[in-house]
Amino acid sequence: MMQIEKPIFVLGVPHSGTSWLGKAITQDPEIVHIPETNYIWMWGNFKKADDTLGEEALTPKIKKHIEQQFVEHLKKHNGKRICDKTPRNCLRIPFIRAVFPDAKIILITRDGRSVMSSMSKSTTPSKQVILGTIRSRLKRVPIRDWRFYFSRASQIVKKRAMGQPLDSWGIRPPGWKEWAGKYSPHMVAAKQWVETIKIATHEGRKLPPENYLEVYYENLVNSPQEEMGRIANFVDIKNPHPILEYAVKTTDPSRIDKWKDLDIDVLNEVRKVIEPTMAELGYRW
Repeated sequence: MMQIEKPIFVLGVPHSGTSWLGKAITQDPEIVHIPETNYIWMWGNFKKADDTLGEEALTPKIKKHIEQQFVEHLKKHNGKRICDKTPRNCLRIPFIRAVFPDAKIILITRDGRSVMSSMSKSTTPSKQVILGTIRSRLKRVPIRDWRFYFSRASQIVKKRAMGQPLDSWGIRPPGWKEWAGKYSPHMVAAKQWVETIKIATHEGRKLPPENYLEVYYENLVNSPQEEMGRIANFVDIKNPHPILEYAVKTTDPSRIDKWKDLDIDVLNEVRKVIEPTMAELGYRW
């Protein structure tokens, strides 16, 4: 079987810039993007209550399945390397490494207030957004794996039909059931961000520097050429010019301070949850 060499994983809490960074990296003609692959990574572990996966969850059968899925995608798109952008993989770094020991893992971090602002809106998505998301995912997911989405999709549709907020929409770190549905959408999103980024940085920083890189969304936006050059060097891209050109043309500095549109009462509500982790990452309130 064809070998997957140095696959690239763009990790980050949803709304941290992972989609943009993944698209930038795949401007390299040799690198192909594989859409969010949660159904691949959870294969054999569908019944888990949260999105975490440690290396103990990996069996030879599961490893072979994941490798085959990646090989199929690479052949289909005639590429040499793969870039996977699945936010939930923030909670699976040891698992990823067990499957692909030479993986290049990039963790993009963003001001928790901005992330929380965007994520909180996702707990009450419109029916059109929900159905559109489900249709989009089913189109790119093999029929054999549709069962992964059916149970979750039916719960989501039922809750929104009744006008109820979702217990979770997106990443599910350990403990999510304890606070989902009990707190405001902003507080739920704040807890999602904190718990996810803490796990991701804790696991990522155990890895050798040739396998793990942390970048800040704000630095990427303010200094796209410098930061993308650093990323290109990390993932061993021979010709970084297409990536650098894309980054410079598409950055939007106005999005950095998105959190400033939040009501002061909301900021006060989540501050005690978010501020300590922000400080650990070098952010000031």
